[in-house]
Amino acid sequence: MESPATTTTIPEAVFVEIIVRLPLRSIARFKSVSKRWKALIESSYLRRVFVSLHKQSSSSSWSLMFGTDYPYPIAEAIGLHGCKTWDLPRSLGSYITPFQPHPDPRARVYYISSSNGLIWIDVFVHRTDVETFPYKTFVGNPVLQQWVEIPPPPQECKHTALVTRLDEDGVVSSFKVVRTCDPDESVAPNEWRVYVYSSETGLWSFKRLMSSVPVQYTCYYPPVNVDGVIYRWERIVDNSEPGSLLAYDFFGPEDGDDCCQVIPLPLPYNEDVRRCLTASGGDVVYIEVLDGILKVWTLNKNKNGSGGSSSEWWHLSGEEINLVSAVGYDLDCFPMALNPFNADIVYVWSCQDSCLVSGNLKTQEFIVHQGSESRWSSGEGCYCAKSYLSSGYIEDNHNITSVLMLSQFVLPQWMDPVPRLPN
Repeated sequence: MESPATTTTIPEAVFVEIIVRLPLRSIARFKSVSKRWKALIESSYLRRVFVSLHKQSSSSSWSLMFGTDYPYPIAEAIGLHGCKTWDLPRSLGSYITPFQPHPDPRARVYYISSSNGLIWIDVFVHRTDVETFPYKTFVGNPVLQQWVEIPPPPQECKHTALVTRLDEDGVVSSFKVVRTCDPDESVAPNEWRVYVYSSETGLWSFKRLMSSVPVQYTCYYPPVNVDGVIYRWERIVDNSEPGSLLAYDFFGPEDGDDCCQVIPLPLPYNEDVRRCLTASGGDVVYIEVLDGILKVWTLNKNKNGSGGSSSEWWHLSGEEINLVSAVGYDLDCFPMALNPFNADIVYVWSCQDSCLVSGNLKTQEFIVHQGSESRWSSGEGCYCAKSYLSSGYIEDNHNITSVLMLSQFVLPQWMDPVPRLPN
């Protein structure tokens, strides 16, 4: 039976104008009031009004996450919460555990990848619970506690990435889980073998992707994924060059070729460079620090084909920054990422101070976040830098020949439902 409030004669347009001014966390709870409220809140009409009203909002809740090879299963380097769109009281990682669909205290939940507000987690259970795979895979939204269990692949594979497709309104219409097969000495060194699960079919498919450079079957760093394209780094065996990115569009035409784009990283290369690959505002971004100079490159979107020099693929974003002048002392640091929404904000890790340093690339103003400054507020919300996690991660990954790649978990501007197979 509906409550008296839902049987009033409030015009629907007035009701919508009221509710869209609330944060998404509150709107989600109102769906349980009545069938009428649930239908209206889930309608495309209310979503479009909400998105239009909040289109000037510069951000949503987000976190930069470590991969599962790090000892902590759920590890955030930097997070933003409390923004107006969602008004979350805690960082995103805290919503992943405890994992409600599998509350067994013996289970261990590992964050794997994220795309457009959905995340992929593996829940490890006791081997007595399953015969072949000691884990269960889920894709979902931890804030809304909506989850879809993914069946195991035909054979044991390494985790790679989650990719999504958006419809014309920017809502996630489908997703794919990509796993890299275990190494096989009999296959060509330039072949990347993957299993791909599609939410549209509920099935796994096998793909052989070819590359013009040798493929290493390692998944230590989470690849960057933008608009359904996975960008994974391939190192050069002798470390004499910066390596390349392998890019493949997993939502490309079905009849297209299965060849990866090979994207050279910016040159010249120096063995002492420290670098990371990240994304901001839909762009793939490469950041390096060498001899106290910070440079930021953005991948050219209009470059076609897999040939060409690095200068054809990348362009410098803004001026080079002398960190000694900007910070005030010789800063020994590793670049970590850009702000997912604001490409002017960069985050680096100070080795000598064991803390996060944030900077504005336009104004060249940098802030060292030490001690109590690991939490700070802005007009967007509340930032949190988990220094003890970042310190351990950087120490374990101090090999300067590597490319650091943190995974971005960014909530969407609306409560997109998790795509499911038709009943």
